[in-house]
Formats: sequence, structure tokens, C-alpha cells
Amino acid sequence: MFNSINRDDLKLSIRDGIYFPFIYKGHQVVAHNSAWSFREKIWIDDSLVVSQLGFKMTGTHTVDVAGDRMEIQFGYRDGMKTVFLTARVDGRVVHEVVHEINSEVKPWAIVAFAAAGAAAGYGVGYLVGLLIGGA
Repeated sequence: MFNSINRDDLKLSIRDGIYFPFIYKGHQVVAHNSAWSFREKIWIDDSLVVSQLGFKMTGTHTVDVAGDRMEIQFGYRDGMKTVFLTARVDGRVVHEVVHEINSEVKPWAIVAFAAAGAAAGYGVGYLVGLLIGGA
């Protein structure tokens, strides 16, 4: 895919959205922002603890991790050019990820996919027209 990132602290693709996995006091925390359904999810040790619709570019949720109250804020900034996650306990940042995604977006790839889609749509439409006698 022309816009995907797979790092230890961030997994991003147009199809799957953004995943921010991290470890806090021996517990796995994964925040997810869906690319298609606007659903925000957070798992702690593979248990889903947050699942709600979020129509904003940034979601903020408070969860309990290892006996601590953690505020997790994640999503997009700067016109969807940056993805980020900030996790705080008692106002102190315990985990942070900031990644600019505009450098991974290749304008030529977007144009190529759009042109290929237009050509395929025209071809299918033309063939359907031939089959039903409209062309």
C-alpha cells in the first residue's frame, strides 16, 4: 500500500487505520483509530476496554492500567499530516508518539491510483454498455 507505516510504536495504513501499541508497567496497551468507521478502541492486555464512535480527529479516553488512572489522547493533527498518541498518568507523560505522515504520501501514487481507477471504471462501463446494447 502506498501509505503504510509499520514500526514498533505505530502501525498505520489506509485500510486498517492507526494502531499505537505500547507497554506500561508490564501491561500491553493498544489504542486504535479506525480509518473507515470512526471507531476508537483501546485494549489493555488484549481486553477491549474502550469502543466508541469518535467523529473528531482526536480522541481522549481515561482507563485504568496497573492501578493507575491513565489519560490517553490519540488521533490526527495538522490537517491529518501528523498522527500522535500521548498517555499521561497524574499529568505526567508516560508514553508519546508523534509521526508526520505527509512524507510517506507519494503524490504520484495518488494520481496513479486515481487514473487506474478511472480507466478501470471506464472500461467496465464500456463493456457493460456493449453487453446491454447501450454503447
